[in-house]
Formats: sequence, C-alpha cells, structure tokens
Amino acid sequence: MAEQSEFSKLNKKQLFFIAKKLIEDDFPHNPYNDYEESYSSLENIAKYFNMVVSDEDVQFFSKFIYINNNLLAKILDNPNDKSLIEKLEIPVAKTYDLHYTVWGSCTYTEYLGQKFDSYDKNWVKDSADQQRSDGSWDYYNGRKLRDIEYDSFEDSDSSYDEVYKVNDDKTINTNFVSDSILDKLVIENTEGVINSLDKKTLIELRRIIDSKLRLL
Repeated sequence: MAEQSEFSKLNKKQLFFIAKKLIEDDFPHNPYNDYEESYSSLENIAKYFNMVVSDEDVQFFSKFIYINNNLLAKILDNPNDKSLIEKLEIPVAKTYDLHYTVWGSCTYTEYLGQKFDSYDKNWVKDSADQQRSDGSWDYYNGRKLRDIEYDSFEDSDSSYDEVYKVNDDKTINTNFVSDSILDKLVIENTEGVINSLDKKTLIELRRIIDSKLRLL
C-alpha cells in the first residue's frame, strides 16, 4: 500500500479550506512546474493545522484540485450549499516502479583460455601472437575461465525510461524473465553450433559479425 499524504486524513471541509487558499495562490495542477512556490504556498497554510509539509503533500493537493476542479468552482459559486463539499473526491497515491538507465565507463579484467596445437610449450605464446596478427585467432575466441571483474566505475549520465504501476509488475517481470531465458537459450545454442565449426568457417563468421557490428 502506497504511503498517503497526512492531509488526506483531514475532513473535506478542512481540505476545501486549504484548496481554496491554494487556488487563490494559483497553485498549479503540476506542482513541479514551480515546485518552490508550490511547496511554500502549502507550507504557509499548513501552519494553521500544525502540520509539516512533504513532497507527497504537495502532490496530494495538486491532484485534489485537478480532479475536483469543476466541483470546487461550483462550491465557490455556491458557498451556502454545504452538501457539495461532501462530494469532493480524495485522491489516492499508488506505488509505481520507475525504470531508468545509468551508463558510464569502467575498467575490466577478463580471464580466458584457448587450446593451441604446438610442437613446443615455449612457442605457444608466440604462436598466439602470430595467429592474432594474421587474423586467424582473436582474444575473444577463447573460453571464459571465470567471471569478468569490473572496477573503476565512472558514471557519465543517466536517463529515465518507463514508469509502471506496481500491479503491472508481474506482467513486466514475466516478460523480462522470458526475454532473459530466451536470450540465454539463443547464446547456449549458438555456442553449441560454433563449437562444431572448423577454423576456416569460424574466421568467415567472425568477418561477417565484425562487418555487422560496424553498422550498429
């Protein structure tokens, strides 16, 4: 259950009193258009109720005024009709999941292994260098020996992606897991195919992949 504004516990007559004062101060429907002024307006009125204002409270009254806009106008035009106040709708906060992306740079250490045929153990490293220079082998043809180690992270920037109601999380997470499983199966199957290829085919495949990557 999402945390609700403390002001939501006040009766509707009190809420109308606060909303009326805020409307007179041109309190916006979106408090973040001028947050400092919105916060200050509510804070001044909250002193009448000995209440401390939070971000949720500012949001609460922006939503309260927005969803009751027409009704509030009627109440202001008909101040003697007390029954209208009881028709005011109380907004309810919901929990949302904000997805966002952070990117940057880092250093990494990768541990790989590769089997080489050689007539002498001392020639293996030189043979690897030679095959790298003629393009018949590359570092990333090797098998992973253990997990990659990352260090020296430096964030460059970030961006907000989608916002989801938490009630939708099961669907979102299921899709995410399904995609992850599918990606894993594709990788595993690809590795199986690659292990069955000969050296000449692997070199040609690498050329095709490198060409594709340059276009991305």
